[in-house]
Amino acid sequence: GEKFREGTYEIESVRRGYALELAVDLTRMAGGPRGFGGQANNDPIKPVPFQELADVSKNWPTGNIVARIGDYMSRPHQKWTITDAPDTTGYLGGPYYKIVVTGTERALAATADGEVITIPNFTGSPEQLWRIDQLIDGTYRIMPKVVPNSNKKLALISSGDSTPTLAEFDFNSDNSKWNFKAY
Repeated sequence: GEKFREGTYEIESVRRGYALELAVDLTRMAGGPRGFGGQANNDPIKPVPFQELADVSKNWPTGNIVARIGDYMSRPHQKWTITDAPDTTGYLGGPYYKIVVTGTERALAATADGEVITIPNFTGSPEQLWRIDQLIDGTYRIMPKVVPNSNKKLALISSGDSTPTLAEFDFNSDNSKWNFKAY
């Protein structure tokens, strides 16, 4: 029953444990060849630094980008910052939230087709505002304030292994439930 805590998170589907992410081409992490088919490298093994947003975002499309679900690899396109949405009244139990890719204004949004995309800039329009409710089993329901051209109340759902979509919430289905893992 507590208000959701603002922060930076991995948004993880309970269905399979996959992370919500931008559908962008994977940018390889820095690192050199080691063994197997290449020349043996006897240098000491060093940790590979995390990718930075600036290293990968230059390759992202400039317009809308579809959301998908994939293996979590601590990449910039899988990190979401969730904050109270400015200038909104909220709902019984909490405010509406702004969900953006960390370090950007690229916002999660609902479409009239009941799909989930990211748009280049958060404007505060109703389809970009999200309700986050903790359920009695400790997981979360994520719902857009509005689905354009629809009167239905829909929730973020994991459909299959790689597709987030909007559909009616079903408490008995792990497809309807999400976890937030803080950074």
